[in-house]
Amino acid sequence: MDDSTNLYNFIRLVRPLYKVLESAVARELGGTGLTVTERAVLEQLYDHGPLPVPRIADRLIAPRQFVQKTANALIEKGLVERRQNTAHRRSKLLALSPIGAELIGAVLAREAVNIARVSERLSPEEIATTVRVAEAMIEGFAEKETKDD
Repeated sequence: MDDSTNLYNFIRLVRPLYKVLESAVARELGGTGLTVTERAVLEQLYDHGPLPVPRIADRLIAPRQFVQKTANALIEKGLVERRQNTAHRRSKLLALSPIGAELIGAVLAREAVNIARVSERLSPEEIATTVRVAEAMIEGFAEKETKDD
């Protein structure tokens, strides 16, 4: 098999992989009241600190309106709060509330158990290669926005 055939075979595994991972994440959210999408937004804030909706949307490769709707739900649940954005008056920052930070920390800790179990079956080199392949595919296949200024 040539390299492009091998890559295509990997691409065919991406959808089932995504569905399996989404189901695993959903199982870990049992009892939290969070959706998979809400968890993803909370994780962005946990990892990167306060962010505006457009930045979260870019990081998740998701429509801004969808992320805004999710953020509004998280604000209503008291898990996220709006803050002033000194860099941009109209675009508020979203930040974890203390309750939100505690909840996402607990969720990530529960998920870490499964991640550790799977990582025991792979070498550090295999994991590093997997990350490089995924990054190259995201970069290579992502639709680039063109802006006429």
